[in-house]
Amino acid sequence: MTAPTPTGVRAIPRSRVLLTAAIAIALIATVAVTVLRGSYRDGALEPDAPTPQGSRAVVRVLGDTGTEVGTARHTSDAARDLRGGGTVLLADAEGLSPAQLDLLASSLDAPGAGHLVLVAPDALTLAALTDDVEPAGSIAGEATVPAGDCGDLAHGARALAVRGEDGALADQGRLGAARTYAVRGDAEGCFDAGGGSLLVSDGSITVLGAADVLTNECITGADDAALALNLLGAEDTLTWYVPSATDPLALTAPSLLTHLPRWTGPVALWLMALVVVALVAAGRRQGPVVVEPLPVTARGEELVLGRARLLERASERTAAASALRAAAAGRLAARLGQRHETSLDALLAALAPHTSLSPDRLRALLEHRPVADDQQLLRLAHDLDTLEKEIDR
Repeated sequence: MTAPTPTGVRAIPRSRVLLTAAIAIALIATVAVTVLRGSYRDGALEPDAPTPQGSRAVVRVLGDTGTEVGTARHTSDAARDLRGGGTVLLADAEGLSPAQLDLLASSLDAPGAGHLVLVAPDALTLAALTDDVEPAGSIAGEATVPAGDCGDLAHGARALAVRGEDGALADQGRLGAARTYAVRGDAEGCFDAGGGSLLVSDGSITVLGAADVLTNECITGADDAALALNLLGAEDTLTWYVPSATDPLALTAPSLLTHLPRWTGPVALWLMALVVVALVAAGRRQGPVVVEPLPVTARGEELVLGRARLLERASERTAAASALRAAAAGRLAARLGQRHETSLDALLAALAPHTSLSPDRLRALLEHRPVADDQQLLRLAHDLDTLEKEIDR
């Protein structure tokens, strides 16, 4: 039993409570998305990303050991730091435009230039930056590659654990297979596998073919952490360069969406949620249907003729027959002094003393039955008219 509402206290409609709850949930979800999206960028080798493919772990440890790590998104910023003598890590060395590669190459040739670390570069990138390193192959599956006899180039690591094309990160489409490189001239290689080396250096450039060595998920494998920290923490400063599509020197011109602030997406989602809630609220019936008078007055015979034409055009003979029977039954009941709600059996019993038709014939005339063709419909109308005239006598 529902408890009565206290006098003077207005009960809150349930629909209003649900609407308020939906709006509150939408606001909370929007704030959560905004906070999460604003805290870091998710992507392969992103320095602030805590996801498996990110590199927050390496960056945090580098900072704890005294190496200041800065992030660059444009080639001009990375080239400036490279000319200043710092170490620059190019996290994504594929897809750079010729202008970007030329700027990096000229910065390497500048007096007092620093050190450039390339992560899994392609042949075009290597051709633009060095003549002593070229791609040799790749490692198809998960493997532990020993350093061998390569001295200081191993950076204190005795073995590297890499994941190739069958690795977890590769399966998720985030990082490809580990690459190996061949050296010539004064270049040196280390961690030999697959016809080449995972780590090579020609002095000013170091090439690391296993990108997953720097990821949060794989940094703890074998001596991956030792290599990453010793290679990237040799100087006091490190520029972590992640190319961006907004770079003026990039091949792909930035679209209109790239110029929008980062909060545009969450706000758009919030507005969409509000629109959906408003549509649901507006679509709910606010009360019973209100009957309003017609704006014009139509004569009864015009309505009857219009309905008859519609039934004729749709070939609804059975519906027309039902209308004829219902109208005739109503008039007969009124003439016999019976109510319109009288059942068919009661009406047939009242008609029996006043007509010569048998009970079965009367039932066939007034009971709802299908009509096959126009001839049957005309015959039914004629018989009903005859029955009404007989009752009137």
